[in-house]
Amino acid sequence: PAPVGMRRIDAPRGLQVSEEDNTINVKLNPPAFGKVVISVPADTSLKLKTNLGPITVEGVHGEVEVKSLNGAVTLTDISGTVVADSLNSAIKVTMDRVDPDKPMSFSSLNGSLDVTLPADTKANLKIHTDHGEIYSDFEIKTTGSGTAMAGEKGLRSGGTMNGTINGGGAEISFRTLNGKINIRKK
Repeated sequence: PAPVGMRRIDAPRGLQVSEEDNTINVKLNPPAFGKVVISVPADTSLKLKTNLGPITVEGVHGEVEVKSLNGAVTLTDISGTVVADSLNSAIKVTMDRVDPDKPMSFSSLNGSLDVTLPADTKANLKIHTDHGEIYSDFEIKTTGSGTAMAGEKGLRSGGTMNGTINGGGAEISFRTLNGKINIRKK
């Protein structure tokens, strides 16, 4: 029973959608498990965040920024730029085209990174893993500091390894504490 003279006030529940200045915000309230599927035009920039559950994006051409606390990130057929961060899960990204003038970043504390880039991507790479190997079918020319040893198990980095692919270009950063890094050529 309610205290004398008071009534219960409930917080909004369910899916909340709002728009302001051509930005659409979608939120589950209260934060809960649930699957939200949103269709957007191909030429769209996205900023997505989840605490629980995966993030999956397909066929977007624009700036994609994703942050996941406890769920895998899967981005497929992306053109433009990506900033992807996952605390406790893997990140898998397939790029159709890379914006040559903008940096990108892929990071996970406790997950592997698997990123596929177009074969003609020109980039300066900054690659770091504390407890994992680095694999690539790109010809990476190492530059600057960092120790790297090639072997049957791939490149093993003793810290941050810097390198270039196809002569260098915008910076692409790969960082994981506990996981391997695959940088694939499409």
